[in-house]
Amino acid sequence: MRQIYLVNESGTTYFFDHRTSALISSIGNLGVERENTYLEFTDRYRLAESRNPMSQLDFGVVFLKGYEGYSKFLKFLRESSELRLFYGNGSETKHAYVAFRSITKTELEGKAIQSTLSLDKLSLWLTRVTYKIAASSTGGGKVFPFAYPFEYSPSYDGEIAIANRGEAAAPLSVVITGAVSNPRVEILDGEDVVSSLRLLVKSSDCVIEVNSDESDQYMRMTEGGVTRNIYQEQDFSCDNFLFLERGERRVRFTPGVSADSSCTIQVIEGYGGN
Repeated sequence: MRQIYLVNESGTTYFFDHRTSALISSIGNLGVERENTYLEFTDRYRLAESRNPMSQLDFGVVFLKGYEGYSKFLKFLRESSELRLFYGNGSETKHAYVAFRSITKTELEGKAIQSTLSLDKLSLWLTRVTYKIAASSTGGGKVFPFAYPFEYSPSYDGEIAIANRGEAAAPLSVVITGAVSNPRVEILDGEDVVSSLRLLVKSSDCVIEVNSDESDQYMRMTEGGVTRNIYQEQDFSCDNFLFLERGERRVRFTPGVSADSSCTIQVIEGYGGN
């Protein structure tokens, strides 16, 4: 069953269903669009670059409660500075960052209102696949993978196999929990380290968060209930903000201490269409 809803920066959700009496009657522009650049030769062209441009999504919306329902939706938009549009088709749900563009208003019989809602699509359609590496003080790292959809990931001794099945390099969100001493996270292609994260911090019990999404990059550490920025405590010889190229790789987590700790990794896959 199709499900469509908007979520703003504070987590408030607007559902297009019976909960709001606002129903989607039509959807446009959910397909794939490319902006191509070509090299020109005498009698032919060669593709030089292909990118996903910003595009527009159009929805037909019927507000069954008329002006009351229409006004509540406008109030939701006024109170939102950042929007994510979620689209589920029954088997999976993806989301895209969007910005409000316009909405029309036409009164129908029975006081219902028919509108055309236009949103600027600011990102690919995104989905998060999550993996977890648990390093135990008793030796023999354990791995508990879970994904959307569920997917088994073989692993051994602090390493895990991960994949990016999206259409572009995927930013990684890394959360390290437990005891650490200069922890390191490495992406391996075969036996080669192609990218790495290393933080120059020590703690017997903490939570470290590193988000590589370019729209919201941060490094922070919570210890004893206090959260602080640790951007200056990274090893600047490493990449630190990690991206996973398309395909399969391995990730190795080294906490730097012989104590219980874990590393949770989210791969933010991006798709052109939905």
